[in-house]
Formats: sequence, C-alpha cells, structure tokens
Amino acid sequence: MTYRYYNTPIGGVEIIKVNEDNHSERIPNTTFEIRKVDDALVDTVTTDKNGRVFVALEDGSYYAKEVTSNKSFRLDDTPHYFEIKDGKRVTLQVTNKKLSGIVIHKIDSATGEGIYGVKFVLYDANKKPIGEYTSDDEGYIYIDEIPGGLSGRFYLRELEAAPGYTLDKQYKTVYVSPGKTVEIEWENTAVTGQIQIYKYAAEYNEVTGTAAGTPLKGAVYEIVNARSGKVVDYITTDARGVAASKPLPLTRYQIREVTAPAYWQLDPTVHDVTLEYPGQIIKLSAYDKPASLGVTITKRGNAQVMAGQSMRYDLTVANTSNVPLESFFWHDKIPYDVARPTTLTTGTYSARLNYRILYKTNCNTSYQVLASNLLTSNNYSFSLNAIPMQAGEVVTDIYFDFGKVPVGFQSVVNPTLSVMVNGNAVNGYQMVNRADVGGKYQGTWQTATASWVTIIRRLWNTPTLPKTGY
Repeated sequence: MTYRYYNTPIGGVEIIKVNEDNHSERIPNTTFEIRKVDDALVDTVTTDKNGRVFVALEDGSYYAKEVTSNKSFRLDDTPHYFEIKDGKRVTLQVTNKKLSGIVIHKIDSATGEGIYGVKFVLYDANKKPIGEYTSDDEGYIYIDEIPGGLSGRFYLRELEAAPGYTLDKQYKTVYVSPGKTVEIEWENTAVTGQIQIYKYAAEYNEVTGTAAGTPLKGAVYEIVNARSGKVVDYITTDARGVAASKPLPLTRYQIREVTAPAYWQLDPTVHDVTLEYPGQIIKLSAYDKPASLGVTITKRGNAQVMAGQSMRYDLTVANTSNVPLESFFWHDKIPYDVARPTTLTTGTYSARLNYRILYKTNCNTSYQVLASNLLTSNNYSFSLNAIPMQAGEVVTDIYFDFGKVPVGFQSVVNPTLSVMVNGNAVNGYQMVNRADVGGKYQGTWQTATASWVTIIRRLWNTPTLPKTGY
C-alpha cells in the first residue's frame, strides 16, 4: 500500500535587502513593518546577516515599509506592495543607497574619552563653508549626508573648543567617495586644574568615639561636568580626610558625596565650582554628621482576659534613626500555647512603600508568604484562622518585611492582632506576647523589643448541694 502525505503550503514574503549600486552586496540589520493595505500592523522584522528575512502570511494584500536602515545606508521608506495568493511565497528585492559621509570623534588626548560640545565647520573644495556641527555627549559628530550630495575633497576646522580645551585651528583634509564613510579621530589637549576635598567630622560620634573636626576616611565623591551632566571622576578621602581629582579641563563642575564613611550621615551639599585657569586647585571643606541609629516598638493589650474569650493587641513601630534603614521589619511572637491568632490588621505607615507579610506555624519553622506587594498607605485585614492548615497546626509568628525605609518611617494607623484565648487556660496564667523591630545600616543591625503580659482569669460556678440535717 502506498501512503501519500501532504503539507499545507506556507505563504508569505521573503525580503532581500541589497546595495543599490552592487546587488551582490546584501544588507543586514534593516527593519521593516509588514502592514495590510488598511495600514493594520501585522509584524515587524529585521534582515539577518545575509540581508534576508521571511514572514509567513495568510492570503491577502500587504505592503512592506522600511523603518530602520542599516547605519551605513540611507533610509528608504517607500512602501512596497505585494499580494499573497494560494499560500504561495512572494520575493521582494529592496535596494538601499549607501551613505557618503564623515564621522568625527573628538577625544581627550590624555584619557581618550569623547569631548562634548565641540563645534566644527565643514568646507567644500574651495573652502566655502557648507555646514556646522557639534559633538554629542560621547564626542561624536555624524555627517550622514554631505550637503548637496557631494563627494570629493572637503576640509574640516574646529570652530569652537569645549570649555577647558585648547582650540585646534588647523584644517583637516578629507576625501569622500560615493558610498563611503570617512572616520576621523581628532584629539584635543585639555587645559587642566584640580579639585580637592577635605572631609571632617561635624560632631562627636558616640558610636565610633570620633571627636568633632577629625578627618574622615572613606567618603566617596562624584564629580560631574555641569554642562554635559557626565560623571568625570570619583574620588575617595584617605586617612588624612583628603581626596584629589585627576587633572580636569577648565569648566564648571558639581561635586556631591555619594558614599559616607561608616557610621556617618551622607552630606546632601552639592558643591558648584568652576576651574578657570591652568593649574588652578580648588580646595573644598566638607563635614559629615554622625549617624544615630534607633528603632522603637510598643505593644498594648488587655490587662486581664477571660479564658475562652478574645482580646486585641495594638502596636506602634518607628525608625528613629537619622539615616535610612535597610531590611526594616517588625515581628510578633504569638503565645500559641494558650491563644490562637484570629485577625491581623496591617495599619498604615508614613512613607509610601510596598511590603510583604510572612508567617510561621508550629508545624513549619520556615516563613511562608501571607501577602505581598502591599501598599503602606492602605490598611488591610487578614483572617489568620482561615489559612489552610492541618489538624493541630496554628500560626506562631507574624513578620512584616518593608525593605529600605526612610528617616522618620513609622506607623500612622496602628497595626493590630486579635487572639482567642483557650477555654481551658489555667486561672491566673500570665500570657506573654513578645514583639521586636529592626533595621540595618551599613551592615549594622539596630533592634528593639516589646512585650505585654495579660492575666488569664477563669471562673467556676459553685454547684448547689442538697440540704441535709433535718
């Protein structure tokens, strides 16, 4: 018996992108939009290293439009219409004209880094100005098309140097051929100065015992070119409290502390300075205040409670440090030997953050997620006795995980925890509920604890005995 297998033909369009002047040269990295004739977008595709891309399409009328060209070729946004019939393939060969242009990279002769804001003039063969250009933040100028579509000999001259650099007045001759891009690396020598930071303790630090006025080691400063917004140097204070920049071009800079020494606050001051003449050294004095770490938690509840009845705890938490704290949390240890948690309300907090709540049970010592991506401005309520658990399993711990919190972070509407006291609890039993809070600064933990004691009362009815002795 002979079996025949049939495949459903796959229709579509194959786009082949080629050089207009040399069809054997395929063009990669050219992006097309495939649209229906009613302009509905069907797909966006890019030619591969062989200048080819295939798109499977249903029968219908379409067009392909180039939206991004290869950087060496001129964009051709002409729509190319085609039709798919009977599941057949259509081939489109689309041409692009190669750009004739000039790329200038203006760099610092010492560092090799690009120089922002250098102005150039382009001249024709008769030294007639035909264009003016300015380098970008990486020091590049892209002249993608010579004005007038010209080729041949041209001249370039630096019209205006970047601040802090010596103007190069010489002409450079360039020859541009059709379909070719000339690349020029042009160096400039900076006229330089230096910035120095002298870092001191603003006050006595109780944690480190450092006296006011002591030089501080380990402060990291960022130096930014005010004109370009680009970071030009990072400097760190040494044991003498001194940090010196590399030679910097004469221009305006902004200097700010980005990392404070251990147990010191970050100084928010932004120093705005200008290097104005060769060899100038600008000396800045800066001061850090000591970091003071502190957290608080309070817990309140019933002084007494009847066995078999419910009661509620109210809590407050706060970061009382003068610095932000990382890994900030508060945690409640439930006295599950005599009580079962029933309802948790999260309260609200002073800073808008996302946080999560974890819990543990007596049958699972690792934390599990109760809820995540909670918003501190909302007050949520959770029924803890509704958590699916096995027989005899109860919630033993609640853990609020806030991540990094700012200075002054605190509860606004107090979180609460309600519990049901066991009916068989012993009269006079002291039920102790403990809670703690903590946060980390530069690897050092700061914690605090709170507890609340409730006396359990249990009353017995005196039975009525029959009268005797008649």
